[in-house]
Amino acid sequence: MADMKEFLRVDHDDEDTTIAALMDAAVLFCGDRTNRHFTANTEAIFYLNNWRAAALAFGPVGNVQNVKYYDVNGTLQTLDTSLWYVEKRTDGVWRIFFHDVPDVEDYNAQPIEITCRVGATASPNIKHAIRMIVAHWYENRRAVVVGAGVGAAGVPMAVDSLLNPERIETSWQ
Repeated sequence: MADMKEFLRVDHDDEDTTIAALMDAAVLFCGDRTNRHFTANTEAIFYLNNWRAAALAFGPVGNVQNVKYYDVNGTLQTLDTSLWYVEKRTDGVWRIFFHDVPDVEDYNAQPIEITCRVGATASPNIKHAIRMIVAHWYENRRAVVVGAGVGAAGVPMAVDSLLNPERIETSWQ
């Protein structure tokens, strides 16, 4: 909070609640844009609808704890670790692969649950992007700005150059 208030040049406590809410929203925004989670060692569950190889794209993934599935009778089972393996790519994407797997429940849209530990400390780029977003939202509390003689215009944000290098891609290549 002190770092954020210094960046905003705010020297009072009157808007601490607003600033804290903006910081929380900015962290979520940056996490969404980069497919990263900025609290280390947080549990996350990825869901699959079949036994296809998949990218565990929201992370970074620290480890895969278990793979569970609903069998044909609708009972939750744990898949033996010998039937799956993970591959960590240099771009931060973890992929999970399966072999010799059992059938899953037919009428379950997401019968497979992969439990992982995810998250990491935010990089300097991410921290600065969060500051910029909070400052932008703090100064522009509406979605549009109405100027003299220009009508209403959206307020541009310039954080992509900070966030794009941090992004974990979700595409399968």
